[in-house]
Amino acid sequence: MYNNLFILKSFNLYFKHKPFRLILLFTMTLFLGFTQGIGIVLLIPLLQLLAPEGSEVVSNKLTRIFESILEHTGLEISFELVLIVFSVTLVTMAFLNYFKSIIQASYQQEFSYITRKRIFKKILTSDWQFLNGKSKHSHIQILTSEIPKMTSYYYNYVGLATKIIFIIAYGVLALLVSVKFTLLIVVIGFVVMLVLRKYIHRAETLGGENIRAFRKTLKHIDDFWLTVKMAKVHNSEVFYYDKFDKSSTLMLQYQFNQIKNRAFPQFLFTIAGVFALVLIVYLAYNVAQLPLVSIFVLILLFGRIFPQFKGINNDVNMLYSNVPSVKMVLKLDNEIKESAFKVTDVKTTIPFEKQLEIKNLNFSYDVDTPIFTNFSTLIPAHKITGIIGESGSGKTTLIDIITGLQDVPKGTITVDGLPLTKDQLPTWKSEIGYLPQDSFFIDGTIRENLVWDSKQNPTDSEIMEVLKQVNAYAVVENQKKGLDTSIANYQYHFSGGERQRLALARVLLRKPKLLLLDEATSALDPQNEEQIMKCLFQLKEKHTIVFITHRESLKPSFDVIIDLNK
Repeated sequence: MYNNLFILKSFNLYFKHKPFRLILLFTMTLFLGFTQGIGIVLLIPLLQLLAPEGSEVVSNKLTRIFESILEHTGLEISFELVLIVFSVTLVTMAFLNYFKSIIQASYQQEFSYITRKRIFKKILTSDWQFLNGKSKHSHIQILTSEIPKMTSYYYNYVGLATKIIFIIAYGVLALLVSVKFTLLIVVIGFVVMLVLRKYIHRAETLGGENIRAFRKTLKHIDDFWLTVKMAKVHNSEVFYYDKFDKSSTLMLQYQFNQIKNRAFPQFLFTIAGVFALVLIVYLAYNVAQLPLVSIFVLILLFGRIFPQFKGINNDVNMLYSNVPSVKMVLKLDNEIKESAFKVTDVKTTIPFEKQLEIKNLNFSYDVDTPIFTNFSTLIPAHKITGIIGESGSGKTTLIDIITGLQDVPKGTITVDGLPLTKDQLPTWKSEIGYLPQDSFFIDGTIRENLVWDSKQNPTDSEIMEVLKQVNAYAVVENQKKGLDTSIANYQYHFSGGERQRLALARVLLRKPKLLLLDEATSALDPQNEEQIMKCLFQLKEKHTIVFITHRESLKPSFDVIIDLNK
């Protein structure tokens, strides 16, 4: 019952997308249903015209309605006239089907596009605290796999509505042939659907299981690429293959069960349809003694109405199998607030020529374990400030607070005496360059990586000049294609020192006023670490540098030390 209500409520989201276009789609469907039905019932006067002279002419409601229309138009019924009307009806149906399919496809694809774009924007603009506790695999799965399933869900929803409209349209016309037999067809269709409803509920269970199996498979693929070198060194290919094969086999099994869960009811519906048609023909001929022309048209209408019930059963089955996907998408959509991009005004800057001051900072993730209590410190401009401390002392948290990733419940942060407010954070963030411990590179050219999120649009000469500043010029110059060199699996393309110098160049191309390095040399050997520190010493004339480390050996390199152990 809960899922029935969910399916009804979820349609509201689809309807709100472009309601008038959806209404147009349903109107066209209704008109198409009646047009197709009229095309069938036109066979009655056509067959009567073809009847040999002297044979019994059948008069029923359809015949009388058709004759009445002709009388009002002044036309006389003829074989040619019926053929013309029949042909026009079929051509009209073809045009309607064409335009309906175009409108429906564009509606659904646009809905999918807008939904994916909206959710990705929500993810991008959500708080760091929210993203930090979420699985990337779930988000990737939703954006790449579950939203298309959501589109299929609404495709089946429209298909369900279409078939109901067709049943109504065909049913109205069939009532003109025989009320009793039309009602019998409808009752048989509903009874078969009720008998097969257990397969509908099973569809949702299989849909949920398939989602979980797909997520595991996605994770195993990602796990391999994250640890590909270790897999090769340890000769662990079989370990990764077995994990992938297990989840992939499970997913195959669930998908096969979904196919069987849809196919078997379709098979039973077909069998039921055969027996129902035999019963209706038998009763119509031997009991009701309907004319053969009416029985023929009744058979044609049965061939239109009963398959709609079969299609409805299949659409409902597909709806339920995609309910877990829709719930997954809507859950993420609802738990993230809609936020606008915090666009930086390029004309506005925050001056940073004196100092950044933190006053009376109080912060904790847990009420019982405060990280900072009435903490105050100064970070002078154009100096190298070292933040040192043991693991868990709050080094990274302090950086998150300075960058605005963490809200400050109590305390103030000022830059050259100007308090950092939420309104100023977008501008402040544009003045920051951040270099983490683990540098990243995308699959692309060296140039694309170096200008990755820079809004400065640097020229090649400017890029090479920055590379010289960080002693990475030779790294690029030694590549055959220079900046156009494509890299993949970056962690194996460059050494650790080369990666960090290139990453430092990327940060500097942002032209930041504040350069933050979070354990940026912890994975480097002493020689590469020394090269990085020499670069920083030369850069402090143009940049304020804050360096987080747990290494006591780096203390001599700092102009100012903030010791969080004290």
